[in-house]
Amino acid sequence: MKLKTILCTGLAVLLVFSCLVGCQSTATPNGSDEQPTAPASSDPTPTEPKTPAVPLAAITNAKALGFSAFDNQLVEFLKQAGRADENFTVSPLSFKAALAMAVLGAEGETQTQLLNALDYQNVDQLRAWYATVLEGVDDFDAFFDNLDVSEFSGSSREERTAAYRVVNSVWSNKDLPGDFRPAFLDDIRKTCHAEAGSAPAAELADAVNAWVKEQTNGLIPAILKDASNYSAVLVNALYLKSGWASAFHELGDRPFTTASGQIVQKPFMNQCADLDYYKDEQTQLVRVPLQGGVSMIFVLGDDTGLADKLSKAENKLVDVTVPMFDVETTLDHKELVDYLKLVGCEKMFSTDAEFAPMYERPLYVDDIVQKAKVHIDEEGLEAAAVTAIVMTEGCIEPEPETPEIFCADHPFSFYIVKDGAAPELLFWGQIVN
Repeated sequence: MKLKTILCTGLAVLLVFSCLVGCQSTATPNGSDEQPTAPASSDPTPTEPKTPAVPLAAITNAKALGFSAFDNQLVEFLKQAGRADENFTVSPLSFKAALAMAVLGAEGETQTQLLNALDYQNVDQLRAWYATVLEGVDDFDAFFDNLDVSEFSGSSREERTAAYRVVNSVWSNKDLPGDFRPAFLDDIRKTCHAEAGSAPAAELADAVNAWVKEQTNGLIPAILKDASNYSAVLVNALYLKSGWASAFHELGDRPFTTASGQIVQKPFMNQCADLDYYKDEQTQLVRVPLQGGVSMIFVLGDDTGLADKLSKAENKLVDVTVPMFDVETTLDHKELVDYLKLVGCEKMFSTDAEFAPMYERPLYVDDIVQKAKVHIDEEGLEAAAVTAIVMTEGCIEPEPETPEIFCADHPFSFYIVKDGAAPELLFWGQIVN
């Protein structure tokens, strides 16, 4: 193993659950009841694209990818909402982690709708799921803490750059009335390891963005443009950086056939190793392990029933050639809001949302935004979606068997998964152009 397999690129994703906008008191000075008015958008964009209407049946009947129903439906929704023909990536885990904090701060129908969407019967199940997320982080750290670094000249555990973080924070606006309730802050600290901050209205976006930049090692420098009208912001940041278990080799530029049939040049990489491999008439897939109990699954063709196909995969010598890539996606045109409304979470976006356990003043959710990035190259993974499997030196000798050939020189999908008894989907993405 070479040192560069540890000093690798990384992967980062951020979701901001913004913003729980403070509703003013529903009682007017003369005592009459008047519905509160939603504050004006802090960044009005009249011409911003509208998410195409997606029927509920289209996502509830989505093909089973092998992860949770929430993950399957989110991926299918984004495809049908206009991204099927473009390179994109999304982090279901980051989205769910941010929503977990909202669940802990909600009550009544608002909480019930969120739990149903996330496919949990009660809050205890949500807490148990998040405990497994944190265990995955601990397992990743333990792998590198126990790694024998004596073979690496001049290296030490302290010098390693591999990292896996799932971190949360909540932010309040000092210039607007109200604040987070102490019981809520204590709950999200214990359950989600979340920290709390506050800032004046004019500085709130900068404070959130500085936290985001630090937690993602600068991969995502900002998530908000202006937060001066927001009462509260809930933020999750997911960051992953790891090297391949077996090194890839750079192949240089090679042709890649896009979804439209156009041939373009992309930088490819290759490795030949014993890997989990599956093939049938519709699907070809290979699981490529990274260090720290993380793996990247490359799929050519149909990825329906991915978990079942992975369970049938056999460990074989596989010659893997994939492009190195960078993919970056911003979901800031209400896509995640529209998805939650479609799966039954309506009340959290209305002025009668029930977030009393979270905040001293009435709140409702104004927007949810996510930015995700993936970069992969011959050394490893950095950002939010990268596929770099290019062959240089061919197979390592001696190997008596003929390798299976996996060559992603045409559209493919990828999954970045934290391995375990119940694998967690960190990132999903596709490269089609």
